[in-house]
Amino acid sequence: MTSRTYAQIECSLTGSKRVRRLSGHSARWAYICAHLSSFCTYTGFFKYPPEVWAHDAQMNPAQLDAAISDLVANGLIEHDPDEEYVRLVGWFHKRSGPDNPNRVDGVISDLRTMDDVDPGMFCNAVSELAAAAVKRSLRWREDGGGRAQLYGNLKSFLSEVFQDYSSTFMSALNAELDNGPASVRAEIAALLPFLAVQSGEPLGNPSQTLAKHETRRDVDETKTKLKQDETKTAQISQFENPTSVTRLETSDLLRKGAKPSQAAINSTISKAARGSA
Repeated sequence: MTSRTYAQIECSLTGSKRVRRLSGHSARWAYICAHLSSFCTYTGFFKYPPEVWAHDAQMNPAQLDAAISDLVANGLIEHDPDEEYVRLVGWFHKRSGPDNPNRVDGVISDLRTMDDVDPGMFCNAVSELAAAAVKRSLRWREDGGGRAQLYGNLKSFLSEVFQDYSSTFMSALNAELDNGPASVRAEIAALLPFLAVQSGEPLGNPSQTLAKHETRRDVDETKTKLKQDETKTAQISQFENPTSVTRLETSDLLRKGAKPSQAAINSTISKAARGSA
């Protein structure tokens, strides 16, 4: 999984309502240390051994445990003490989230490599990524191709996660979408038809971007298939008529008055013609 060499933290971080609700400066500092840690990745979901976290924050284990409990209670992080994983809640909605389809692809690749993680935490991370990426993409130019690329990759990845986690993923995704704009829910519902079935309510029609992406993909696949068929037909024709090229070469040489090649002289047709003469 890719580690970062720098961190992007919004200046409003310390002024957010959740941070201000923390009981003391120790929890705030532990929270900032998690953002700055070299263990933190582009997913905001990473293994952070408590002894390392305590060292970074200059706390003893008891102080760190209290800080973690405070952060979890205020919805700023999710924490798995058994596997030592931390997820920074809201990571993809902040400045640290991916802002173009290629960066989203990189985050998806990182998430696919994660093993031994809590299913709920993983599904929450995937749901947040999907909602944040789609929300950002609505500001992109629709004819630029970026949104179509993003939607195609998200559709494949989210379908994989649904197959692996089913109801756990659906609960996480619906919870994430409930806190976002209706336009994002409609776009994701277009990507995942099973979302409407699972939730039991209509969630909008497929967007024009998705329809264009699917149409363009179908056209490209059809063109590729036709080209493959043409190549295969030509190969079969040449195999069934091995002397067709020789006839063409001989006729062309006679029209131009050029001297036939040694291959043409020794061809089956030339030998047959000399024999009949």
